[in-house]
Amino acid sequence: MSWKLRAGSRCMRGAQWPMARAASMARDGTADPERLDSRARPCAILPRMTGYVRPALAAAAALAGLLLQAVPSFARDNAGEAVDAYAFTQDYEPAPALWELSDEDTTIYMFGTIHMLPEGFRWRNPQLDAIIDTADALVLETSDADSVEDFAAMGEKFATIMAARTPTSERLSPEARGKWRQLAARTGMPFDYIDSMPLMLVLMDFGLGRTQPNPSSYENGVETVLEREFLESERPVGSIEDSGHVLYGLMRIDDAEAVADLDRALRRWSGKRVDSLYGDDADDAGGDGYWQMEHDWARGRVGEDFDLGFGSGKIAAAFHDVLLNRRNTRWAAWLENRLEQPGTILLAVGAGHFEGSDSLLEKLRERGLRARRIN
Repeated sequence: MSWKLRAGSRCMRGAQWPMARAASMARDGTADPERLDSRARPCAILPRMTGYVRPALAAAAALAGLLLQAVPSFARDNAGEAVDAYAFTQDYEPAPALWELSDEDTTIYMFGTIHMLPEGFRWRNPQLDAIIDTADALVLETSDADSVEDFAAMGEKFATIMAARTPTSERLSPEARGKWRQLAARTGMPFDYIDSMPLMLVLMDFGLGRTQPNPSSYENGVETVLEREFLESERPVGSIEDSGHVLYGLMRIDDAEAVADLDRALRRWSGKRVDSLYGDDADDAGGDGYWQMEHDWARGRVGEDFDLGFGSGKIAAAFHDVLLNRRNTRWAAWLENRLEQPGTILLAVGAGHFEGSDSLLEKLRERGLRARRIN
């Protein structure tokens, strides 16, 4: 799978619930739709938004399970013996990018993260550990506790949108409609589930890379580790945004333009690989080649641009605006206000928010604030 289609793990934690846990369930074989509400944390809100959450979780779990039956061409050696296609090596000391925003009595450390990582992938070092130990509080895109409350508060709006939505298949051309059904059939889930979901939510799951059976998980992700550590030391964990509001913003994107863009992509799609929907069919990359994005991040490399992997059409522009531009603008305002409170905090948000012309760093500069790279 193209690293671009996994790039969502660097920018979308706040918009991922409730789909995130469903993805992990698909990977470990517990993605039965009737069991999702007892395994996924956000499902405590099911009584208030059954019309939305259950199909969303079911479809997300199914999307996560796509290709689980397929064995990549590089997964066996010439003798036919299984090899680990996702093995990685780290022959370097990790130093992911860190910035400092401060005034006379406030220090805000900013850490660009990856939300999903494989077990054993190293990202800590003495400098980062010292910052973690020093911080009075941790601020994430959305904490686990806040995500549940955020979705509960938006439940009625979600249900209203779902009830009023015309199924995607009824709005596609005949040629694209057949490929849409072909794509949906690979999930193993009822077609109506996927067809009735807001299109941007379905596509977001593709952007999060959940259609690839790799060993990354949220349990190993940076925020999960940090949140657990701060809570165990009885330090507060807060959120920089309302995740329900972010998801609602995705659901309100002009569905007609998104469907038209999907129609064009489906008509071009070869049907061979899910991850070629918005790009060319590419050869599988294994080992460290597969983990190049994670290695670059752990080495502290920050790109000049950030590509979510949805091409250059209406869908790509909509995702960029809702998930990057608008959020970074709001976060910059939040940080400016937070400087008025003394103390030291650690802000840990997706690394993609620090890349490109609409990055959080640029939004701060527009406000006359400069964050200093410290490693």
